[in-house]
Amino acid sequence: MNALVLIAHGSKRSLSNEEFVALANEIKNKDKNFSKIEAAFLELATPSIQTAANNLISQNISKIYFYPYFLNSGKHVGVDLPDIINELKEQNPDVEFILLEHFGKSNRISDIILDDISLSL
Repeated sequence: MNALVLIAHGSKRSLSNEEFVALANEIKNKDKNFSKIEAAFLELATPSIQTAANNLISQNISKIYFYPYFLNSGKHVGVDLPDIINELKEQNPDVEFILLEHFGKSNRISDIILDDISLSL
């Protein structure tokens, strides 16, 4: 079985975290590829990435994809997230962990922005 962990930065503002969880639930309701989908936060909110992954592992998930919901490839995307995934790999050698490209790498972002702007004109 495979699963997806959607990762956001996390915020001190609970509304920001709730918006991300709502998006994750919307994705979960539309998805047909994953047995489970979890929302997780890098910092400032719960659940953490490690907690979400361990929860999935306890449900016998053997392959976990991580999707960073980050616009740019800063330190979190380039260093922090790979470090967390590598730590999970060391702790759980029987589970496959796959870190996907971050949201900002999508070729469709410029189209989404232009579509949203055109709706406001």
